[in-house]
Amino acid sequence: MSKKILIIIIFAFLLRLIDITFPISGWHSWRQADTAAMARNFYSSGHSIVYPQIDWRGNTEGFVESEFPLYQYLVSLFYLIFGVEEIIGRLLSVFASLCIIFGLYLIVKKILGEKTALTASLIYSVLPLNIYFNRAFMPETVMMTFSVWGIYFFIRWIDDDKITYFIISFIFISLAALLKLPSLYLGLPLAYLSFKKYGVKTFYNYKILFFTVIVFLIVALWYYHSHQLYLLTGLTFGIWTPGTNKWLMFDMLLKPSFYNDLIFKSIAERHLTYAGFIIFIWGLFIKRTKEKEFMFDFWLIAIIIFFLIVPEGNLSQEYYQLPFNIVASVFISKVIVKYYNIYVNRKSKLLSSTNRTALVIILICLTLLPVLSAHRLYNFYKQENKNSAIFELSEKIQSVSDKSDLIITVSEGNPVFLYNANRKGWVCNMQDVNKNYLNEKKSKGAKYLLADKTFLKDKINPGSFAEVIKIFKTVSDNDKFIILEL
Repeated sequence: MSKKILIIIIFAFLLRLIDITFPISGWHSWRQADTAAMARNFYSSGHSIVYPQIDWRGNTEGFVESEFPLYQYLVSLFYLIFGVEEIIGRLLSVFASLCIIFGLYLIVKKILGEKTALTASLIYSVLPLNIYFNRAFMPETVMMTFSVWGIYFFIRWIDDDKITYFIISFIFISLAALLKLPSLYLGLPLAYLSFKKYGVKTFYNYKILFFTVIVFLIVALWYYHSHQLYLLTGLTFGIWTPGTNKWLMFDMLLKPSFYNDLIFKSIAERHLTYAGFIIFIWGLFIKRTKEKEFMFDFWLIAIIIFFLIVPEGNLSQEYYQLPFNIVASVFISKVIVKYYNIYVNRKSKLLSSTNRTALVIILICLTLLPVLSAHRLYNFYKQENKNSAIFELSEKIQSVSDKSDLIITVSEGNPVFLYNANRKGWVCNMQDVNKNYLNEKKSKGAKYLLADKTFLKDKINPGSFAEVIKIFKTVSDNDKFIILEL
């Protein structure tokens, strides 16, 4: 490993240590709470990796239809050594992010050279959502690690034809698709690499056929099993709901607002910052000088296809676009390196006015990028508030209830209250807070209802809630939250 990439990795590591010890809360806390709960349930229940459990289980065993929970299971194994500490999940994500950076460096170095590889790695390291989500208690970073290294070893296999590289690539791509089903889009850049080497023989190359068929078979077997868990408990993360949840909602593609929200509000503003987005668009028009360089184009196209297939998911969950940043970093780096080379190689010749203008624009963008990134990160981190009602409410419910008590939380579908209180139960919507709903859950074993008043304000029928308060005993009521004993 060169000293330069090592410095970039150390720098990226330090950036990702910000708030590394903070409990589960803040921006996208619901996703982190579900992931952390699954890890804790593996640790406490002793079930195998093929039976993931969540906290919002009601009075069921909690088995849930989900993606393959490898990340959560690995965290639970560390819990056996260190106990249940959220920092373990965060550090696993951080370690995986460093693997992404090094893997990206190796891929780009092999195709475009050392200078472009170092630049791409540095750009990826400082993008704001990369920093935030690369230290979040979520499996996305591990999935992207498998994706990057799967592509890297596939390139190595294409070049050297060593079966070891083929097997490693197969394992990594399989794991990426198990952790996140949409990772099957990686087949497009891999197909391009295959066709560049084998041409039409790709269709009957037994190794390629084995790779494709077995990856799909492994993924199909897991998701078939996962669906059986849904049929058993009725609990799901909504993987198979085409047209009604995250994906195949093609009517959204006809709305200009979809492209504005996805391209400008999410990718340009939050992911790349506008400074990085300008250079990225510029990079799309840089002339390709090597055939393998087009692999990045096919990788990018594959991700865009994913955006179009899963429009609702991409609008509501910014972390769905994280893989985009890997490829975008390459296009940004190509612009920077091209004009850097023009500048250092000018010798006695004066730069043309066009090149001078280009260099000024690049320098402005590179100056703004870390500033805009820091601003964006500040907005994310300020939501991780130690004075949040989540923690006070969690401590209170722990003091008044037993660990076996089932509780109902009013939290717009966010299980963060259940997780931090270390309780099981239900997560209900504001409109469900009425005596019929609560009595029905009471018959299933619910003991308490707790609500952050932030979620109650202007979102429920005041008369309905007033009736509920009269029927059930108030355990605690202040300006932040209310707890009712059912």
